[in-house]
Amino acid sequence: MTNKEYLDDLFERLENENLRPGLELPEGVSYKSDLTIAYEARIESKKLDNPEFIPLLTDRLSKEKVTKEKINIIHVLVSLADKVEEHSIADFIINFVKKEKVRWVKNVSLGDLVRSNLQIENEKEHLFELVKDRDWQIKLSSLGLLKKLDDSYSPRIENVCIELINLNKKKPHELNSICGVLSKHGSIKSLEPIKEVAATSSKAFTVNSALGAIASINGANELEFFIDIFENNRNNDVKSMSTQLLCKYGNETVIDLLIKRAKNILSKARKSNVHYVGGSQPELVHILKFLTQYTDIRVDKLIGFITSKKLDLMDETESKWFHANIKKA
Repeated sequence: MTNKEYLDDLFERLENENLRPGLELPEGVSYKSDLTIAYEARIESKKLDNPEFIPLLTDRLSKEKVTKEKINIIHVLVSLADKVEEHSIADFIINFVKKEKVRWVKNVSLGDLVRSNLQIENEKEHLFELVKDRDWQIKLSSLGLLKKLDDSYSPRIENVCIELINLNKKKPHELNSICGVLSKHGSIKSLEPIKEVAATSSKAFTVNSALGAIASINGANELEFFIDIFENNRNNDVKSMSTQLLCKYGNETVIDLLIKRAKNILSKARKSNVHYVGGSQPELVHILKFLTQYTDIRVDKLIGFITSKKLDLMDETESKWFHANIKKA
């Protein structure tokens, strides 16, 4: 079978939603995607590592007229190019998006690029046009691609992001992505617009993105602002984020705030034990790590209070850390 014949067969199978031979649907179930021929083909397509397929795929995409087929080709092409580090495909995809009319296809193309490690070399200018697109998904993907650009683009990207904040003040997903870009490309110039997002957004994920950007740009000098968010935003996710920032940038002045937060966390047992990944730790552990740096009677009283009354309210991760680092047992 030639490479072209293999790809013809692969794309035919990617569209085949029939059950794989020898399999049966569970009783009472009319469809189960992971039992289909298409599902197995998708798994197979993600394992491709032959660079000789790339010119065949780009040619196929350039000639394809059917939307769903285009999307299948894009998925396979970007995944393969990413695996073999064929960065020229990033420029190819951006050029393809310039000409493509179907919104769904453009969204998929840009989204796949964002999730890849492919670097755009010659089509960076078009990103500054795409980021102003009316379609919010295209806008968000373009922001994700702008974030990948090197620091020489930072002043220009920052200006675009400040403009976008002003245009999207009531759009939390857009603001979330914009703040994510500014966490890499922002400077003191963008602090006030980001602070406004943190102080006024009603969505926790947007507030936390803004707080992360502020921390990246000027965290060591923004303790007062982090305290203000900690005290005035009641959302538990925001409280957790601002707590971690108090622990990272705080001093003796935040001891009482963090003691109060620790007691609040331990006011009732958690219903489930969170599994922390990537080196992350529970909010309570951040607090105790910070507080135990200080020789302070208030901290001693908290540790005694936890030891005598609150150990059974800790989740598994908190309890293991506490016994290993504070209550030797």
